[in-house]
Amino acid sequence: MLFFVPILTTLLGALNYYLYRKATRLLEARAPHWRWIAPVWFGVINSPAVFIFAVYGSGHTLNQIPLGLLKWLVYPFFAWVATLLAFLLVGAPADLLIAVWRGLAWTVNRLRGREKEETLNLARRGFLTSAAAVVPPLLYGISIKGVYSSHDLDISPVQTVAIPDLPASFDGMVITQISDLHTGAYIRQPELDRVVDRANGLRGDLIAVTGDFMDSSTTQLDVARQAMARLRAPLGVFGILGNHDYYSDPATPRYPGCMAIMGAMREAGIHMLRNAHAEIRAGADRIVLGGIDWTGMRRGNPNSYDSPAARRSLTATFLGSEAGVPRILMAHHPHVFLDSPDFDVALTQAGHTHGGGQIVVAELHGQ
Repeated sequence: MLFFVPILTTLLGALNYYLYRKATRLLEARAPHWRWIAPVWFGVINSPAVFIFAVYGSGHTLNQIPLGLLKWLVYPFFAWVATLLAFLLVGAPADLLIAVWRGLAWTVNRLRGREKEETLNLARRGFLTSAAAVVPPLLYGISIKGVYSSHDLDISPVQTVAIPDLPASFDGMVITQISDLHTGAYIRQPELDRVVDRANGLRGDLIAVTGDFMDSSTTQLDVARQAMARLRAPLGVFGILGNHDYYSDPATPRYPGCMAIMGAMREAGIHMLRNAHAEIRAGADRIVLGGIDWTGMRRGNPNSYDSPAARRSLTATFLGSEAGVPRILMAHHPHVFLDSPDFDVALTQAGHTHGGGQIVVAELHGQ
């Protein structure tokens, strides 16, 4: 992490300088009386970086800063960082292609002796320059919307799922899945309370929390514990770990990781499954609910999917469970969908992508 910070700082500094030079040249050419806007904008929008370095330099984290201050001071800067990185992927390649095209056109014109077309080229160049000037503001607008909508709560429509050999007692059973809460600098008690209230209001028979209780540290762990303790479901509340839980409470050679998070969630009444399963009973009928641990932190790339590791976890998860009893799986990484059918899993609920709704409701029916 310490090695990554100077690299990121250098990259962001270079992108800021590149965009600053483009902005000043455009203003000097098109609106010289407005050229003062560039230094003012770049100075103001990057100034929160000083605040962020001061917070971490003093031994604190953004988790301890009031959320209101983050929204007004830090969020615009983070949106700008996202803009710079997006420009690196979108704007810079476009600039390179334009430069190559101009070079080829100039070379062809010189070889043909058609210097009179330079006027047309200059006009075209002016149009391309003006068009390119629109890209950074557009990217920033998209980034601002993304940053400030990070608190939005998405609830997917009810998904009807057919389960082979589902016992009659569980026909119509509703599972409410909550995923990727990321309690920390940006998700605090008000946001968590809203999630809990909505989840409880859906009146599911079982609640499954599929990982990423925390974001990047355990500073707000007690806040998460208090919120999760209010979740209620007749058949219980179950949870698993995600990659950000490991970022928050990392593993070491002598520490399996996430024990503080596991303890807090168990205190909150959540049945945490870590390569383990539980039997859900309704009279004499049963289904098996399994939960696999996050396997990525055991390798160099924490977000890559390792099929052999996942299969080992699946084997451990369902060890001792009776064959023929329907199996449901909680897994943070969605790629486990590729392997879970080999373990007679009828339904897998995953998170991690943030693209399928923070709350997902599944209604089970026999097949």
